[in-house]
Order: sequence, then structure tokens, then C-alpha cells
Amino acid sequence: MQPAFGEMENAAEPEANHALPSVLDESAVLALDNAAQSSALDIDLLRTAPVHDVRIRIEAMVALLQKMDHRKLLSKQGPLSRLTGADVEARLEFELAGQKVMKSVSLLRQAAQNGQSVSILLKQALADIEIEQTRLEHVIFEAKALLNTPHDADEFVIGRFERRLSSMMAMHAANMLTVQQLALAENVLQGLLDRVTDVETLLLPLWQRNTLAFAHASIGRPQRQAAHEFIQTHNQLINYLKQKDVA
Repeated sequence: MQPAFGEMENAAEPEANHALPSVLDESAVLALDNAAQSSALDIDLLRTAPVHDVRIRIEAMVALLQKMDHRKLLSKQGPLSRLTGADVEARLEFELAGQKVMKSVSLLRQAAQNGQSVSILLKQALADIEIEQTRLEHVIFEAKALLNTPHDADEFVIGRFERRLSSMMAMHAANMLTVQQLALAENVLQGLLDRVTDVETLLLPLWQRNTLAFAHASIGRPQRQAAHEFIQTHNQLINYLKQKDVA
């Protein structure tokens, strides 16, 4: 009596789940070699260092912020400064320093965008390696079971199979370290990208408004109040940019 089609399909499923043959011979060695094949990481992960790039842009922006001297603008508001045009010169110098900061923001934004692309690649690489780890664990389990099964294979074949298995186990162990390193790299990168996002959406707009208000405030109490608001947001922006990375 012929088995039904569904029964034939179910009977074939257990064998389909095995990566190795049931006999330890040359075909088992070849199957182990094939099972050890892994996909290469995206080459773009090796072409760029987004954490370094973002840090460099942050450092450059901090350096420009620290060069902005609000005290000089405040000191050039007396009658003599207005008579000689020193007040206008000080204001233009202050505004130019602010423009340089904004140019550095554009470069930081570009570095962050590149970092976002790499972050996606890192997440994909982690997912791929985790899938590979599951597959390797299954094959290693099968290979050890096959070695412990009574067989008639000669010592040469057994030795080759054992060496292949040892290499696969080493690959599995190396992958565990790679996963840890990639996860750490992704966390550090994401922390930097979150910091850039906070700067762009929260701190920078307030800093821009206070910088503009201070540069164009009327002499006297309005200017002193504008200076106070500028100094607060200015220092807050610098301190936030300079904070240490959190993994």
C-alpha cells in the first residue's frame, strides 16, 4: 500500500533537517566543509569608522563654540566703541563665529547620517551572525553525535572530520566574541547618534535663538539679560557635546 502524499512529505522532514549524512565517510567531511561556509560582512563596515568621524566633528564643533567670546561683544558697547565702530566690528565677529559653528553642524549632520547607515549594517550583521551561530550549533551537535556513533571509517577520514569539526567550533567561539564587539560598537555609535539628534532637535535651535538675540540686543538691561540666556544655553550645549560615550 502506497503512503499518502502528506505522509511521504512528513517522513522526509526529519532527514531534511540534518546537515550531515548518517555515515562518517568522505561525504560527511565534504558536508561539514559546506556547513562551515559563512557569508561575508558588508564591505562598507570596513570602509568607514563612523564613531571616529562623529567624534571628530563633535570635537571640531566644541572648539568653535569655545572660541566664541561674548565678553568682547559686551565690552565694546561704550561711547568710544560706538564712535569708532568697534561695537559693530565686535558684533560682526561674534556673528561670524556663530556662522562657523553652524557650518560645523552641517558636517556633523553628514557624519551622523553616514553613521545611521552603518548602524543599520551593524544590526544586520549581528542578525546574520546570530542566525549563523544557531546553524553552527546544530551542525556541531550533529558532528559530535556522528563521531560517537559506531562506524567503519578509517583513521584518515576520522582525523579530517575531527579537524574540520575543531575548526568549526573555533569559528563558533570567534563568532561569540564578534557578536559582543559588534554589539558594543553599535551601542556606542547609537549613543553618539542620539546625542547628535538631541543637539539638533533641542539644544541647537535654542542656542541659535539666544545667539541671535544677544547679537542684536539693545545696550543695557536687554543686552545683559540676552547675554545671560546665551551663556546658559552656550555652556549647556558645550557640556552636552563633551559628555563621555555610554556603551
